[in-house]
Amino acid sequence: MAASAEIATPIQIETLPGQRMAVPDAVQQALTYCNSGWLDISTMICERILAADPGNAHALLIQGIATCKNREPARAVPILAEALRRDPGSVDTLYHLGQALLLCGHFDRAEVAFDCAIQARSDYAEAMAGLAEVRRARGDADGAYELLQRSIALKGNYSPSYIAYSLMRFDRSLPPGDGPGWNRRREARRDRPCLTMASLGSYGRFAQTVNEYVAVRLYAEKYGMEFLTPDWVGHAFFSLDDPRLDPSVLPEFQGWLQQRKDFARGFDEPAADPFRDRDLFLGGSPVNPMLKERQADILSWLTPRPCWDRFLEPPVEALRRRGRTLVAVHIRQTDWWNQDYTPLSLYLDWLDGLWPTLEDPVLFVATDEPGVVPEFARFNPTTPVDFPVRWEGLEYLQDFHVMTRADILAISTGSFAATAAALNPSPRLLLHPAEGNRGLVPFEAWR
Repeated sequence: MAASAEIATPIQIETLPGQRMAVPDAVQQALTYCNSGWLDISTMICERILAADPGNAHALLIQGIATCKNREPARAVPILAEALRRDPGSVDTLYHLGQALLLCGHFDRAEVAFDCAIQARSDYAEAMAGLAEVRRARGDADGAYELLQRSIALKGNYSPSYIAYSLMRFDRSLPPGDGPGWNRRREARRDRPCLTMASLGSYGRFAQTVNEYVAVRLYAEKYGMEFLTPDWVGHAFFSLDDPRLDPSVLPEFQGWLQQRKDFARGFDEPAADPFRDRDLFLGGSPVNPMLKERQADILSWLTPRPCWDRFLEPPVEALRRRGRTLVAVHIRQTDWWNQDYTPLSLYLDWLDGLWPTLEDPVLFVATDEPGVVPEFARFNPTTPVDFPVRWEGLEYLQDFHVMTRADILAISTGSFAATAAALNPSPRLLLHPAEGNRGLVPFEAWR
């Protein structure tokens, strides 16, 4: 009996000085440090787990992920291959192995890994995005496009799918003979230090990355630096000409939570030793970058490219023909992190009081849940379905543009409509939900 009890006792290890825990808890600790950007600590914990339990596939997987995030995909490949050997049924290991192989340029092996992951889990949106990258690298644009469409249909908030699909939609939307198209770049000045952001557009969706871009560009200008960017949705949509970042540069994840804190301090106050000549990973802007003193500059940066006018202006013109006062509401009903959605009654009650006071009003409803539109029937609403031109795959940018041109705009939770409010050059009234959804109250989009 004593022997049986001894065998059943879980292995205990010291992960950090003064911290002893069972191996499963140590694995969770390693994962937490990995996700927080403390890759060196995560790797050390994994090494201690593996010293006590050499076949631990979970520790090998986390070690492989941390190694890949630490810009060492070639070193990650054998670690992840060993994790897969130890646990052949792990679809997550297949996916991460595929990612490491893709970064190393081993497209054949990456394709096998992604294919196996999708065969094991038919709704694995991330693996579809990885396989799309393999197809694109081989010149199969149509195959990549189809996979990205499937990935987005399964998981619309997965940023790598969203950015890759959106960039392909931009390419397919260009008028014939547009020359360089949307990817217009200037040369970087060689006499200045620089900041880069390889992750821009890949972590978070449109408005989140627009705010991140503005924050880092303002920071770079404050300290006299160039800002190099990858291809991202904002660069395609807006009239930007930032120097192009070499796509072989990988994001710098190490210590990113501390980077956020240091960046925020250096943004708001002068920093004696600001970030320079390095890549930033912030996981979203840690500051509100919409500074009133820089409003004119930011609005000039974030002006849509003229080549997109044929998708953006006809909807606004059609709405203006329907009425003199353009009222827009943004109703978010899906994918908010805490599901705390603003009740429709707040918007309906507000419109009931507002409508009789307006001159020839027209209502535009932007929403991620079309089922709410009938609730606004008494205001004869217009939606993207009524637009005279459809921008396939980029309809959200038509919504965004209309909100930037509304006379009166009531928004909901999240950064999408709040960013549109900031980019509206002359709104009469901006409203958002009060704390606790007690009503709609006016707000300032610039600080």
